[in-house]
Amino acid sequence: MRKNTVKSQSGNAQKHCKICRKECGKYCEITKDTEKSKEMKKEETEMKVKRVWAVFFSPTGSTEKITVEVAVSAAQAAGISAVDIVNITEPSMRTKDLSFGEENLVVFGMPVYAGRVPNKIMPFVRDRVKGNGAACAAVVTYGGRSFDDGLSELSLLMKENGFLFCGGGAFVCRHAFASALAAGRPNDADISDARSFGKQLGEKTVESSRKALLEKTPQVPGNCPPGPYYVPKGEDGLPAVFLKAKPVTDQRLCTGCGFCAERCPMGSIREEDFFEVTGICIKCQACIKGCPTGAKHMEDEAFLSHKMMLEKTFASSEKKNLIVI
Repeated sequence: MRKNTVKSQSGNAQKHCKICRKECGKYCEITKDTEKSKEMKKEETEMKVKRVWAVFFSPTGSTEKITVEVAVSAAQAAGISAVDIVNITEPSMRTKDLSFGEENLVVFGMPVYAGRVPNKIMPFVRDRVKGNGAACAAVVTYGGRSFDDGLSELSLLMKENGFLFCGGGAFVCRHAFASALAAGRPNDADISDARSFGKQLGEKTVESSRKALLEKTPQVPGNCPPGPYYVPKGEDGLPAVFLKAKPVTDQRLCTGCGFCAERCPMGSIREEDFFEVTGICIKCQACIKGCPTGAKHMEDEAFLSHKMMLEKTFASSEKKNLIVI
């Protein structure tokens, strides 16, 4: 049987070129050029979004509300009837990789803590969320002070994880623990903004080619890479240190329903003992806001001083949502 090789002058065997079917000795160069051409053609093709996802970390529910509104409107604009929901607030949802593909559009929502993506959740987003060419939008919510580098950080994480970044938004929602900040938000106008953003996002992914999306990546405000976390201050203007602060339980009000243990995104409240937070507390307020009898509350003096400072300084400030598409 005749073998598909030929000896070159140097004595090395050369394979038949898969492109020209000849013993041209240019197999590598021609193949590389062809693969490059295929890749360019792939980038120039239209996005073919078949599934839209809403992925969010939302201890008190506001981020979920905004993210889902954006995703639903994006799906409607893209002619897709349903949205897939992934709630990574639950610890069990952060134990394995979360992977997508080129036919997906992912709306990824995060609250801003101290001006950044929550530091205890960021490693999951960085290490276990895989875009694999999926289109995406970054959505952050913040409580009326500032989103600082939160949106730029989440956008950067998405890009580094293989997503095709198509837009970002920063939405004002009631502050998690300083309730006087952005009280009543998200309101009807905020929901309208979220839906408008989603509609633009869906239309963009349908009407644009992958190449066009790559060439015109939206630029969101903020430092890249992100700067340091915001330093909380007390009423005296000095740094307020309350990293170890945790909710306490009024045992007269606690009915033992277990809602707090079920809602804690860090899994830090044991079902055997609802009275104490035995693990890490990220001050998300999920247990406090969700307790049906109001049994959970904060007593740490530094924490309460920071809360008062925020309400005195920022409660009267009316913030607007930001959309970049």
